[in-house]
Amino acid sequence: MKLTILRVVMILTIFISCKSRKPTLNYMQGSETDSLNYADLDLWAAHPEKEDMSDQFPKNFTSDTTLAGIDVFFIYPTLLLKGSAWNADVYNRSLNKKIDQTTIKYQANVFNGLARIFAPRYRQMHIHGYRDSVNGIKALNFAYQDVLAAFQYYVSHYNDGREIVIAAHSQGTNHAERLLKEVVLPHDSIRECVKLAYLIGMPIVDNFADFPLCKNPLDLNCFLSWRTFSTGYYPPYIYGDSIAVTNPITWDSSKMKSDFGDHGGILMKNNKLRYMDCVRAETHQGLLWIDFQNIPMQKLFKQANYHIADYNLFWNNMRRNFIQRMSQ
Repeated sequence: MKLTILRVVMILTIFISCKSRKPTLNYMQGSETDSLNYADLDLWAAHPEKEDMSDQFPKNFTSDTTLAGIDVFFIYPTLLLKGSAWNADVYNRSLNKKIDQTTIKYQANVFNGLARIFAPRYRQMHIHGYRDSVNGIKALNFAYQDVLAAFQYYVSHYNDGREIVIAAHSQGTNHAERLLKEVVLPHDSIRECVKLAYLIGMPIVDNFADFPLCKNPLDLNCFLSWRTFSTGYYPPYIYGDSIAVTNPITWDSSKMKSDFGDHGGILMKNNKLRYMDCVRAETHQGLLWIDFQNIPMQKLFKQANYHIADYNLFWNNMRRNFIQRMSQ
């Protein structure tokens, strides 16, 4: 999918740690091309048949709301930041622990209690793949084959006609976009089940067949997308009116800017939901711009790019809106 990665070549220098080293060898497909068997629960970072980090709520949050008949297929972001391989080892305990303790605990868990959560482990592309248009394309395509296999296994063995929500972040969104276009939308039996998609953290063009950008808080059969930046900041990569963007506080494309009082709080690294009424957001040329108020040492929060916190900043707003949408 050369088009996908070229659109995403994002000059992701902002997200690449200075401690991260690019693999020194060119991409080679070898024995690692063996397909994964997703009947093995160890190949799922989140799965309803085992206890995992998606089952955890924030420490100071108690939910008394439940929904039935909904599955979330969650595709996590890039966490392979070092090593010599262009693709991750799904049996690497250290990497899996990092995945579980970050993206599963602080992103996938927004759907805890509201849906069955399925998050496959996959041989994700190394972060430096975004800066290498030759090796990166091969590694991204290889990673997608795992996501595809996991989704096909999920549909065949677990779905049973339940409503499906696809949720993703960063690299996961690259795979989710391709999955929607190549597998979900062309097949009516699957398309009828998929009600919503969260394509977060990457530039997405609103060009899906019969699956548009959601415009209103209760819309279904559509997708949501945002990339979070400080108000007034333009990133050195793709933006513009052709890029889809959602305000995850108002969920309403007709409203230019949210009110601070509509913000539900930030899920912090200490796993507590804090700072309600502190974020204001507006959409602008395919970007989500935010500013803060009433946060102690507020300047410490100030940065240009909030990619890593695309979910955390709006955790409670996402959950509240999910309940409203999916309760119809």
